[in-house]
Amino acid sequence: MKVITDEKKIDEVLARGVHEVFTKEELRKKLLSGKQLHFKLGTDVTGSFLHLGHSVIHRKLRDFQELGHKVTLIIGDFTTLVGDHSDKVDMREETTLKDVKKMEKSYQDQFFKTVIKSQTKVRHNSEWLKNLNFNDVIGLAKQFTLAQMLDRQSFMLRYKAGKEIGLDEFMYPLMQGYDSVALKCDVELGGTDQTFNLLAGRHIMPSFGIDPQCAVVMKLLLGSDGRPMGKSLKNFIPISSSNIEMYGQIMSIVDSVIFDYFELVTRAPMAEIEKMKQAVALGENPMTFKKKLAKEIVSFYHGEKKAKEAEENFINTFAKGGIPEDVLQVSVKDDMKLVDVLLSGKIVSSKTEFRRLVGEGAVTDMDKNEKIKDTEAKALKTVYKIGKHRFIKIK
Repeated sequence: MKVITDEKKIDEVLARGVHEVFTKEELRKKLLSGKQLHFKLGTDVTGSFLHLGHSVIHRKLRDFQELGHKVTLIIGDFTTLVGDHSDKVDMREETTLKDVKKMEKSYQDQFFKTVIKSQTKVRHNSEWLKNLNFNDVIGLAKQFTLAQMLDRQSFMLRYKAGKEIGLDEFMYPLMQGYDSVALKCDVELGGTDQTFNLLAGRHIMPSFGIDPQCAVVMKLLLGSDGRPMGKSLKNFIPISSSNIEMYGQIMSIVDSVIFDYFELVTRAPMAEIEKMKQAVALGENPMTFKKKLAKEIVSFYHGEKKAKEAEENFINTFAKGGIPEDVLQVSVKDDMKLVDVLLSGKIVSSKTEFRRLVGEGAVTDMDKNEKIKDTEAKALKTVYKIGKHRFIKIK
């Protein structure tokens, strides 16, 4: 495959969504050389789904692939057993190899919705890490001091709070660094929470007679509510969402993150994004650009036809106050409470959430066009709207 060395394209790729590059001048020179570079992304498969926050790094990998470079995705089946504590303030729960194997296929299916599969190899770091002996591990450990390890914010916070830090946790950056040695990578990518681990590879490689890798540190995407993205906050948008769900979820993000999403999750020209920002500053309704954002993202993951379908569904359902065609339908027994039906259908996550929604007037009987005020209300044969975008039809 031809390697593209266009300076303008390379500078765009090195700037868009990038927090820092170690070092930018070094990597730019490599990209301009015309040599095909080897990019690496390591991941511990600790969950069964990916979201748009993950796609920020994946889209950047794709950018480099479109310049003609190759990628290796490392499944951390060995490192998962230790656990990465880059963004953790407590010891992480253990994951088994059985768990990793169970989640890996789903992870790869979602990963390749963003990254070009034909330019990607998938490896497992157990291939080389399980062959290291104790002398090898001691040799790696000599590359770092205790002070360097404790300098990591997550470890320092736990140390000052008197919380336990396992010696095994200090092994994680050593193992991730050795991944780069084993594959002789040119460049590794990660988020800002991975900076120490990325630099570990850069630090270790010269001791094995290998040129140090460059490291591209990407910005982190905020959650749909403007807070840091987290599973407990449920403020993320899964890549596996249907076109209808994804469009509606994007339309629900707060206005303050619209242009961050444009920069990090789409490839709309930066000059165009700046014009949209200026238009909002001059008084234009942000909703106009939120619709454009939703269509851009849904088109990438589902195609333009499905994006148009989702747009029309949103207009008919929400802008005109209608009910979606694919509404969840359930049959229930007499005298069942509405809260129990919504819990079983996973429309709400808890009775606490249901009580909050009722208190906010966010649960509506669509047939009667009445707000539900009683948290102990029986489930009637009707369509209920819960919040802005959730519906359920009870038969």
